[in-house]
Amino acid sequence: MNMVRLATSKYKKMICSNIESGLIPSYTINTLNMIEYKYPENKFFIIMGMDTFSTLNNWKDYNIIINKYDILVYPRFGKFLNPFLEYKYKKKICFLEGPIIDISSSYIRKYIRYGKNIKPLLPPEICKYMKKHKLYQ
Repeated sequence: MNMVRLATSKYKKMICSNIESGLIPSYTINTLNMIEYKYPENKFFIIMGMDTFSTLNNWKDYNIIINKYDILVYPRFGKFLNPFLEYKYKKKICFLEGPIIDISSSYIRKYIRYGKNIKPLLPPEICKYMKKHKLYQ
């Protein structure tokens, strides 16, 4: 939570929330319902990578999620297709264009374990926090 707060503190339209920490099990549909209940005046979108989108139909209540929220899908390396979802829900899904960056949280954690330089991958305040608290070593 502290790293998320640090990462979002400069963005006035973003807030850090611990809503998921109180939900067991932590299904996305439960999180979305809670956020919508807490912030009824806002409209929410779901942003995910193409790799995640390709498995969305395995999620709990995925059809409710897609029908209720617009899904923004960011490109990732590799071939991640889900023709069923792309055809059935094409009006609810927006495939974004942007640079494909081959970085993931597991990649960063692995770099830390091997003593590699992660400074180009993360904001300076996050790097400092992780070093100070000896995270992922």
